Amino acid sequence: MKPITTEGLQATISYLYLMAFCPPEQIWHFRQSSHPLRLSLAKAADMTEGEYFSRVLPEASRRIVAFHQNTQEPDEALSADLAQAARWAHISPESALDFSRLMLKIVDSPTWTDSEFSLRHKHGFELSDSAHRYLFFSLVSKPNYDLLDDLLKAEMKKPEAEQDLVQAMWTFTMAHLWGTLGMKQTFISADHMGNLSYCLLTLSTFKSRRPLPAAQMMAYQEANQTMIQNWGRS
Repeated sequence: MKPITTEGLQATISYLYLMAFCPPEQIWHFRQSSHPLRLSLAKAADMTEGEYFSRVLPEASRRIVAFHQNTQEPDEALSADLAQAARWAHISPESALDFSRLMLKIVDSPTWTDSEFSLRHKHGFELSDSAHRYLFFSLVSKPNYDLLDDLLKAEMKKPEAEQDLVQAMWTFTMAHLWGTLGMKQTFISADHMGNLSYCLLTLSTFKSRRPLPAAQMMAYQEANQTMIQNWGRS
């Protein structure tokens, strides 16, 4: 048995967010698709899958709560509830829904509103009430922003009438989810997909030190919400 590495803990945290993104009715398919990821995390620590998650879920849950409560001393009872819900989330659509609802309660913590992070990213996150839900996942899952830069450059080379920033961001977001899960299949609702893409766009512009003007972010968000409403329709 080996110590759980920082990389392993971060991957586990990412996995929990992915499970929360999954529509409850698709949780069994998610469990099957994510099995290689879970197995690789356990093998890296010389543990069985059950041993690994029994050991790592309390700390992963504690860090999720700590981040969203913006504190080093998170609510321990809430952290324990999250670990327990995560342990059983894949058993049934009902348990998956319970886990997703608890995650939503945690990530909607109001303590981020006046935080230094929010102020530094004011022109992006103030335009979306949902953006903070995806911050921790976006940070710990380490998106490949070089890939995003390439996608955006390719988009800008198209005639202006054919450019579609929202489609480019959704393509990047899906590629990131595939990479995080470890295979080219994932399960996510349109709301999560669109709002996660907005969070990733906001973080990428600040990482590159080229924040978009508020008017452009508003235009993107309007088009993004339309995409959310129309996703999956023929």
